[in-house]
Amino acid sequence: MREQYDVVAEVADGKLACNRVAEAEPDIILLGVSLAGMTGFEIARRLRQSGCAAKIILVSLHESQDMVRAAFAVGASGYVFMSRLLDDLPAAIEAVSHGQVFEPQHS
Repeated sequence: MREQYDVVAEVADGKLACNRVAEAEPDIILLGVSLAGMTGFEIARRLRQSGCAAKIILVSLHESQDMVRAAFAVGASGYVFMSRLLDDLPAAIEAVSHGQVFEPQHS
C-alpha cells in the first residue's frame, strides 16, 4: 500500500486532526473511533460541516451495526473493524477512492 498512497500526516489528538486535515487537504482520511480529546465521529462531523470533501474511513474495535450506521450518518464513506484491518483496509481505501462506500461484512 505504501507504493500507492502517500501518508501526509499522522496525529493522535482529535483537535489536531482537524487542523492537519485543513493544512494537508488529503483525499482520504483514516480515523480511529477513539482519539484523545474527540471521537472519530465528532471529527468526521466537524470536517463535513466545514466543507471537507475528503473521503473518511473510520476504524474501530466496535463491531456493531449501530456503530457502522452512526459512521455513515456523520459522513464517513467506510468503516473497518480492527479485527479485519489487514484484509479490509486496502479494500476500503480502494472503494472510497473510487467513490464507493465500504461497509464491513459480519462473519
